[in-house]
Amino acid sequence: MSYAQAEHRVHAQYLALHQTGTVIPANSGIDSLNLVLLLGWLLACLSMSESIYRWSRVPVFAGIVISSAWNLYHVRSIGVVGSIGVGLNSALFTILAVNFVLLYDPRKFKRLVLRPTGQAPNTAEPVDLKSNRTPGRLDSGVPLAWESMPKSLPRRLFWVLDLVTSMRGIHWSWNPSPSPPYSQSLRVARSDRSATIFRSLSRFLIDYFFIDLVKCLMIADPYFFGSNMQEVSPRLPVFGTSPLALSSYRLLLGLTGAYLAIDLQYTATVLVQVNILGPSVLGLKASPVLFPPIWGSPRAVLRKGLRGFWGETWHQMFRMHFASIGNACADYLLRHKSPKSSKPPSAKRWIRVVVVFLLSGILHACASYTLLGPTRPWRSFLFFALQPAGMAAQSLYSQLFSRSWLERMLGRAGTVVRQTGNLTFTILWFWATGGLLLEDLSSGGMWMFEPVPISILRGLGFSEDRRFWCW
Repeated sequence: MSYAQAEHRVHAQYLALHQTGTVIPANSGIDSLNLVLLLGWLLACLSMSESIYRWSRVPVFAGIVISSAWNLYHVRSIGVVGSIGVGLNSALFTILAVNFVLLYDPRKFKRLVLRPTGQAPNTAEPVDLKSNRTPGRLDSGVPLAWESMPKSLPRRLFWVLDLVTSMRGIHWSWNPSPSPPYSQSLRVARSDRSATIFRSLSRFLIDYFFIDLVKCLMIADPYFFGSNMQEVSPRLPVFGTSPLALSSYRLLLGLTGAYLAIDLQYTATVLVQVNILGPSVLGLKASPVLFPPIWGSPRAVLRKGLRGFWGETWHQMFRMHFASIGNACADYLLRHKSPKSSKPPSAKRWIRVVVVFLLSGILHACASYTLLGPTRPWRSFLFFALQPAGMAAQSLYSQLFSRSWLERMLGRAGTVVRQTGNLTFTILWFWATGGLLLEDLSSGGMWMFEPVPISILRGLGFSEDRRFWCW
């Protein structure tokens, strides 16, 4: 099956479902009811009396859940991005509602904003988001202030939209997640757009080229647009005789594609917000200091293995919202335990980890469910649900090794052995479990997503799909 045939199959499947009334188009507007309910309640909550506020939380949350479930079952889109978006948004708006409607009082939230230079103290200091004191400056010309939910309705609308769209919540005081080392606090940084434009533009162009290359490699393998695992293209003769090598190649290509797609989207966001629109339009949202690295150091895998990969190396886009719910679940389950210290006990930490990965599994399973291909969402869910088991197994191995005579005998070389073991375990774990996620997304047609509008490599003939314009 060619790439063009796969695209035609997906379009024909969508049109058939639409003509029979089985699905509703994603652009109909009715699929946005969950977002409308969430935004409307957040806008209105400041004007409510305390009794109405408390009474309205459960009905509003129930309405968001019902609307999201209805979208999952009925709404579809002809494009891959739209199809994934239906599932992701249905799960994500429900998670946002748990935090903003049930767990926290958004009327008490504060965000950092810019204010006139003359009104800020002329000092430079870190901005600690865990305290509510007025911070200093990002540099000598960018003063900051905390802004509570505004009373003015137009300004409140922008405040609420910022709250809902700020996945990492770097400039919000309510951020409850334990942050990785690279984003523990906002430190003094230049807000001049020229200071970041070369770095952002060069990174964007590099990502653009390599994701174009990865897309060409995926087009060469029918597996990535819905064919079965056994179908091997003659354009990949080196992998055709070895199922093990073929599986490893596909896993590596899928991971690379996911990494580049996320990094390209992040870099494009920085270019648009910081270098094109700027502070005059977006205020603090256009400051480079609000865009810490999306990826952590790979060395975290050597130090902590699988836990280091997920907790520091991989992106943390949803960490804040997932960890918030994880903390709430841990506090509820351990509510009869008396805290022995300010540091979270291991039981609370593991409950939080399990809840975070269950939520991540639900999020990805919903995205899989709304793809048009023959997906098995339980496979995506199981991939993430198994990660805490891998972490527990590696943690047990590390504890046994640290207490063994072998580490004492190796001395300083024991650190190298431990790091090698962490890296080896992480690679083998992903090799053993990664197929659950990759095969589910591939069968659903997720890799038919067109990440760039203009493909230079495909247009020059480096792929069977020879076209410059891809959107």
